[in-house]
Amino acid sequence: MSPDCMVPGHTDLPDRPSADKQIQKFPENAGFRNVYRPTQALNGRQVLASPATPLPSHPWCYHDHCEYTQSEWSRLPNAYCAGESQSPINISKSSAVKEEKLGAFHFEKFDDKHVIEKIINTGHTVKCVLKEGVEVSGGGLGHVFSTLQLHFHWGAHDSEGSEHTVDSKRYPMEMHIVNKRKDLTLEQALQTTDGLAVLGFFIEATGAKEKSRSSSEQGASSSDMDAWKKLTSYLSAIKNISSEVNVTEEISIDDLLGSVNRESYYRYNGSLTTPSCNQAVVWTVFKESIKVDETLMMMFPTETGYHNVFRSAQCLHGRTVYTTAAVARAPVSISLLLACLCAFHFRLHF
Repeated sequence: MSPDCMVPGHTDLPDRPSADKQIQKFPENAGFRNVYRPTQALNGRQVLASPATPLPSHPWCYHDHCEYTQSEWSRLPNAYCAGESQSPINISKSSAVKEEKLGAFHFEKFDDKHVIEKIINTGHTVKCVLKEGVEVSGGGLGHVFSTLQLHFHWGAHDSEGSEHTVDSKRYPMEMHIVNKRKDLTLEQALQTTDGLAVLGFFIEATGAKEKSRSSSEQGASSSDMDAWKKLTSYLSAIKNISSEVNVTEEISIDDLLGSVNRESYYRYNGSLTTPSCNQAVVWTVFKESIKVDETLMMMFPTETGYHNVFRSAQCLHGRTVYTTAAVARAPVSISLLLACLCAFHFRLHF
């Protein structure tokens, strides 16, 4: 029988004893067993591993179903989670200091509709790995940063899940866009106070009630709902932890952000919000929230099977939170009105 027409489960090879049976022949034919010495004490010796050896990750989690819950993250080896510049924080609008140097950002390839390479279920979040060439600069950062990935934090079906809060208000979701200084390796960036720059965007449900607020401080922006539908359509393919799927749909970062005002934001120095909590992050938290259909938002906890994936607010320890002094954008209706008035004025004088 030729190899290409073999019936599944059939083989023309002669029967061989299983591996277990072959191994068993050693003690049977030799006549003695248990020819090994018991393990000995290390006595302070160190066991090293080659770089290719997979090492188990530490079992940390947000809640009470693992060895290292949030309150015990500082016990993790090589962790900085007990430091005094930890994130996230609660942002007090009245205490934020206006800083004129916090200007506009420059985004490279945020409009690229093929920028997302794959989506991964990490067991702690949904992470979108980005292709090379995406960059962020300006915004008072002082360096050019390479954009590595973006991920999400969310609550349960009936709770809020953003990491940062504003005047103790927690939003339903928060998206983090993680960037590394272009002139540093990732290892170097993790040990440098401004080695990483994370852009945080609040996410709210379309039509969410917004209590009395000024558009400059608590605005909300529409996003490309088609892009969010495409993104969330991949969640059913990564239900299992560590599963990943390649992205073929056209989805740009600009599509996900929509018309959110990227010139109005808060700035402070902090840390990664997951172990090992390196205090190497320049945080930018945008004031306007992205608006997404609630059904799409609920797919994150539903499809992944876990919820409340956010760290509690950390103490400021004397750090200063800065805010942009940018004037709020005028609503479209006001802009049109001003244009009409100018046209009328022109006719009167000419």
